[in-house]
Amino acid sequence: MMARAPGAALVFVTVGKPGRGPYLELAEDYLARIGHMAPCRHRWVRASTRRRPEERQREEAAALREHLTGRGVSVALEIGPRAPTSQALCRRLTSWRARGTVVFFIGGPDGLDASLLAECSDRLALSPLTLPHDLALIVLLEQCYRALGVERGHPYGRH
Repeated sequence: MMARAPGAALVFVTVGKPGRGPYLELAEDYLARIGHMAPCRHRWVRASTRRRPEERQREEAAALREHLTGRGVSVALEIGPRAPTSQALCRRLTSWRARGTVVFFIGGPDGLDASLLAECSDRLALSPLTLPHDLALIVLLEQCYRALGVERGHPYGRH
C-alpha cells in the first residue's frame, strides 16, 4: 500500500477515455509519484458524440460538472499565451491547496464550454499551443509533481 502524505487532494478530470500505451504509462507513473506527496486521482468523462462543437462542449460540461465539489478550487485548463513558469505554478498550486481539494479540468478536442469556464475558480494555460488531452494531462501531472517536489525541497523540482 502506498503511503499518502497529508494535505489537499489533487483531482485531474479529462474528457475522453485515457489512451493506451506510453500516455497511460506516463500518467500512471506520475500519479504514483504525486501520490507519495499528496492524495491524487484521475477521473474521466465520456467524450460527446454530438455533431456540432458547441453541443459537444455543453454535453461534456454537464458531465464535468459532476466533479465540481463546491469546496476547494476548480481549475480549468485553457490555451493561452500566459502560461506560468514552473516556479509560478508552484506558488499557485501551494495557494490552491491551502484552500482545499484542487480539481483540474482538461477539455476534449473542442475545449471546455464557456459556462464551465465561468464556474471554475481559476484558469491555467500550459502553453499557447493546442495539446491533445492525453498530452496536456502528462504535462500537467509532471508540473504538479515538480511543484510538490519544490514544496518538499526535492532535487527534481529545483528548476
